[in-house]
Amino acid sequence: MNLQLREGQVFPKQYVLSKRSTSGSDSTSSVESWIATHNQTGDRVVVRFMGTHLDDNTWASISERVGTLRVLVHQNISLNVEAGVQDGIQYLVEPYLTDSQILDLDDPGIWPLLQQILGALGYAHNLGITHGTLCPGNILVDASGIVHMTGFALPPSIYSADEQAYLSPQVLAGRDPSTDDDVYSLGCILFRALTGKRWEKDVELDAPLDPHLESQLRSMLSDSPFGRTTNLSELRESLGTHFEGSSTAIESVDFSRRSSPVPETTTTATPDRIGKRQDQAIPLQWVLVAGVSLLIFATLLFAFLPTSAPPETTSLQNGPGVTTAGATAATSAAPPIVTPMESARLEMFQEQGEALTRDILRQQLDLEDAGVLFWARTDYEKVGADLDAADSLYRGKQFEAALNQYKTVLANMAELKTRIPRELERNEASGDKALLEGDAETALTSFTIATSIDGENKDLQQKLARAETLDQVQDLVRQGEVFERNGELDSARETFKTAKDLDGDWQPANQGLSRIQRAITQRNFQAAMSKGFHEISNKNYEAAREGFTQAKKILPGSNEPEDGLLQVEQSERNDIILGHQKSAEADLASENWSGAIEEYEAALAIADSLEFALTGLAYAKSRLALQERLRGFLSDPSLLQSDEGLAEASSTLRQASRAKPVTDQLMSQIDILARLISTARIEVPVTINSDGKTDVTVRKHAALGKVTNKVVYLIPGRYTVVGHRLGYRDVREDFVILAGKPIPALEIASTERVR
Repeated sequence: MNLQLREGQVFPKQYVLSKRSTSGSDSTSSVESWIATHNQTGDRVVVRFMGTHLDDNTWASISERVGTLRVLVHQNISLNVEAGVQDGIQYLVEPYLTDSQILDLDDPGIWPLLQQILGALGYAHNLGITHGTLCPGNILVDASGIVHMTGFALPPSIYSADEQAYLSPQVLAGRDPSTDDDVYSLGCILFRALTGKRWEKDVELDAPLDPHLESQLRSMLSDSPFGRTTNLSELRESLGTHFEGSSTAIESVDFSRRSSPVPETTTTATPDRIGKRQDQAIPLQWVLVAGVSLLIFATLLFAFLPTSAPPETTSLQNGPGVTTAGATAATSAAPPIVTPMESARLEMFQEQGEALTRDILRQQLDLEDAGVLFWARTDYEKVGADLDAADSLYRGKQFEAALNQYKTVLANMAELKTRIPRELERNEASGDKALLEGDAETALTSFTIATSIDGENKDLQQKLARAETLDQVQDLVRQGEVFERNGELDSARETFKTAKDLDGDWQPANQGLSRIQRAITQRNFQAAMSKGFHEISNKNYEAAREGFTQAKKILPGSNEPEDGLLQVEQSERNDIILGHQKSAEADLASENWSGAIEEYEAALAIADSLEFALTGLAYAKSRLALQERLRGFLSDPSLLQSDEGLAEASSTLRQASRAKPVTDQLMSQIDILARLISTARIEVPVTINSDGKTDVTVRKHAALGKVTNKVVYLIPGRYTVVGHRLGYRDVREDFVILAGKPIPALEIASTERVR
């Protein structure tokens, strides 16, 4: 249907048409859409004209939905703001979306757009509101990647066959839409996006989909509404797994730490091998006991160890030919003789050995107190082996070699001790990096080693505590993100808060909590705004004010609540104005022109530029003036007696004949005035009787003199006849001549003497 609209045309009412639009469902042959500008506010809108006239019931349902849907306040939903009819053309008005395109179902990056669609649809369904005609043509994407769902109030009959393929069988059959119809339409959209094919009943699903997602999709596309049991939150999780390549489900995690023994071949400690420091380090009392025992052993060794004589001495004592057995017997029979030099040397070795072992014990205490087994286990075990070798040399009376070995052990221990600051710095840096990256195992390993080196450092203890809970905190954050994606904001907030309480420095927990708090604030803000608009549609203006006032408290920096409050005031004013308009129309229908004038003037007192009031006031005043003139001529036909009066009556008659609407009362008045005008110059005979002694005069007509009987001819009007006789009181008679009505004979005679 060609509506013959043109650019620059003001239609409907205050909208100036700019150019024809072909976006969204505007491309259908049943709708002609134009981008337009409000000539008072300057707002740009899209006006959709119904090319095919919809029946009254359908249009009334659409108009009602436009009002009801104002409760939908969501960034991804664009609603019609007006539904009207002008010159028999039905139209809808909605906000204009700059640089928007129809949803591209072949876009490989469609997942973020589908997430927005799921969120908006879930929001509407939670309010008990359905779309009913969801299809790609009603889903627009702007230049910023924001989805805008449109067409909430449009009937299925205006869509093309391609778009009707996305609508459920029940909607196409004329049933009022429900949420399961939206689920079917969403299933068609997802099927196209996931498989590249349009959904048909027997089409093969050959895309590699997860079995659970495939089952959900088939359920959505069921012909029966009772089979469409898909939950949008669960569907969102399944789609997230498909598009993101990993499950959003939270796995059960065991947060306990193992304390199995550290294998001897291990050189670097791990959280699985690191227990509590007091469980693995050698107790101090054991080290002291071992040191004292070593000193006592060394003393006894040097005091009681027998010394053998030099070979030549033995040879001299035993003499030639003495066997080894004989020498042994001789030795056992007499105690060995230790020379003063040998005694001095033994004493020197003993003193040096005691001094070295005391230093070694001190180094051992320092190293093990610094957790050397965690950061240099292999090197420390080698030092221990060298110490065992030195002890063996000492027991073998290789004193100089033993002392040199002791010195080497002491030097190696000293070298290990110099590594302590570097190991502390390295492990703290490694732990800090691991905490930042969320590597719980590395963080736990690094800070366990660091705290074993510097156990009194409160900062390291705090970081170790963070490392011990990092896995749990990360799992809580992931669980909070799942709640967030599913729109379960309250659960998400509690989960993020628990994570923050465990580790207040973990930024993903802080950021998640802040993000959710903002989302909850926005949700509460939108709910308050929705309440305000809903109450406006119900004309419950006090409740609407409460909603917008609450929204203003939630987001003090937003201008939307002020706009809502202005809409409340405007709606109240509109209701008052509408009341005056209806009363005025009722007065017009009953020809109560004065009452209509009062109503129009009351409306103009509220808004002095109301077109209907200005037009109606002028009309009512003109009809009132016409009515008063008609009544004047009808109540006093003598006004037609003069030529001026007759001309004015004729003009009034012409004006009355053109007046609309023509009522029975007006027609009657027109007929009477027309008869009066047509007979205004037809003379009527009037008989005047007198006594022949009185001078009779018809004022402004003729002096009859002294007559006894006289017939005069007068046109309709108002007349006065007077009689004058000398010595007698004058007489006077006023009479009115009406066409078609006989005048009785007039008796004019002065008979009363003047004394």
